[in-house]
Amino acid sequence: MGLTIRFDARALADLAEIRDYLIEHSPSGAERVRLHMVETIDRLSDFPFLGPATDEPNVRVLPLTRYPYLVFYAVIGNEVVVLHVRHGAREPFDPSTL
Repeated sequence: MGLTIRFDARALADLAEIRDYLIEHSPSGAERVRLHMVETIDRLSDFPFLGPATDEPNVRVLPLTRYPYLVFYAVIGNEVVVLHVRHGAREPFDPSTL
């Protein structure tokens, strides 16, 4: 059995914002993105070091393969903590703000 996945409050807010935006523009597209995001994040349970490290200690980033989103996360003990989810086309993100 893999590590537990936990979502930080910021990541939950990010996901709600992404969902609201996508549903407004394409409900079926929103569902496809949601399913791919769930599959990708779930994979971190078994492969927590899948994403490369950032310059910020203990923070890693995993890009989704089909959609331009980045999942920032940390491996803490027996948990993968999802810290932030953002669209990759947004201005560069400083992981030290997590």
